Amino acid sequence: MKRIDQIDSNFNLQGIVPQDYQFHSPHEEPFSLYGLTPNAENTLCRLPLDWLPRMSDGVQNLSWHLAGGVVRFTTDSPGLGLVWKLKGAGVMPHFTACGQSGMELFEETDQGMQQVRNFLPQMNDGCGCRLNQTSYTDLPGGLRHYALYLPLYNGLEELLIGLSPGAKLLPGRTPKVSKPIVFYGSSITQGGCATKCGSCYTHILCRRLDAAHINLGFAGNAKAEPAMAEYIESLSMSAFVMDYDHNAPDADFLAKTHQPFFRIIREAQPELPILLISKPDCDKNPPMAQKRREVIRCTYEAALAEGDQHVWMLDGQTLFGQTDRDLCTVDGTHPNDLGFLRMANAIEPILRKMLRKEEQP
Repeated sequence: MKRIDQIDSNFNLQGIVPQDYQFHSPHEEPFSLYGLTPNAENTLCRLPLDWLPRMSDGVQNLSWHLAGGVVRFTTDSPGLGLVWKLKGAGVMPHFTACGQSGMELFEETDQGMQQVRNFLPQMNDGCGCRLNQTSYTDLPGGLRHYALYLPLYNGLEELLIGLSPGAKLLPGRTPKVSKPIVFYGSSITQGGCATKCGSCYTHILCRRLDAAHINLGFAGNAKAEPAMAEYIESLSMSAFVMDYDHNAPDADFLAKTHQPFFRIIREAQPELPILLISKPDCDKNPPMAQKRREVIRCTYEAALAEGDQHVWMLDGQTLFGQTDRDLCTVDGTHPNDLGFLRMANAIEPILRKMLRKEEQP
C-alpha cells in the first residue's frame, strides 16, 4: 500500500536544507534559550542537573521533555534549516507527532507574534518518529526577530540551526515581561495533547502577554513534592500558576499537599502573584471534582484570611466553557487546540491583573 504522501503531494514535508548553509548551536551567543536551564554540559533540560537527584524518577525523566523551551534570535537569512536528534520516537496514540516531537517557528514584533512554520517530524514507515530529523523553510527576508518553540513531549540530543552564508545573526527580542511566569502542573500544563507545540495554553498565554515563561508541567508526576516547591521558590518570576490538581491521586492527597506547597513558595516570596487553578476535566466525576475544588478554595481563603493580597483562584470547571465541552479534549481529559484556546481565554484576564499588580510600586 502506498503512503499518503505518495498519493497526495500536499502531505510532503518541508524541503531540503541548502548545502551551503552554515549551522549554529543554540547554546552559543547570540542565541538565547528561554524556559530551560543553562547547564554547563550544554544539555537541553528544564531543571538544573544538580536538582534532578532530589526529584522523583518521573520528574527526572520528564525534565528532558522541552515543553516551554524557546530559542530566540534575530536574522536576515532568506531561509532556516533545522537538524535535530530526538531522544525518543514519540508514539503516543492520542497525540500528534508534531505536538510531541516537532517544533514551531514564530516571528516576534512589538505588536505580537506570527507563526512562520510548523516543523513536522519525519516518521518511520512502521510507527513513531525518526530520531534524526532535518527540515527547512523559506523566511520572509530582512532583519527579523524569531522564536523557535521546542518539542512538548520529547527531548533533543542535538539541535543545530542553519542560516544562509553571510546572513546577519543577532540577539533575539526580549519579551516585555522578561521575568518569567512559572507554571507548575500536570500533563495538561506540559501541553498534552496540543496538535502543535505552540498551541498549549502556556504558550498561547505568553504570546498574548509578551511574556517569558517556564513550563514545569510533568505528566502524571506533579505531586507537590517539597523539593519541587523549594526549587520553584528559588526562581525569579513575575507570577506563579499552581495547576497540579489533576495529578493528586485523590482529594485527601490534595488536602495534605496543596496548602503546604503553596506556603513554601509564599513564605519565600511574600508579594509574588500566585494563581491557584483546579482541574478542567470535571465531567467524568463531578462530585469528586467538587471535593478537589473545595480543597483549593480552602488554600485560597486561608491565604486571604491571613491578609494575602497577591493570590487568585480560578475554578477549573469554567476553563472549557459551558457548550461543546466534549470537543475540547481528545480523551475526556487532555485538551486539544480548542480546549487549550478556551483555557487561555479564561486565564488571560486574571494573569493580566496579576501582572499589573506586580508592576505597581
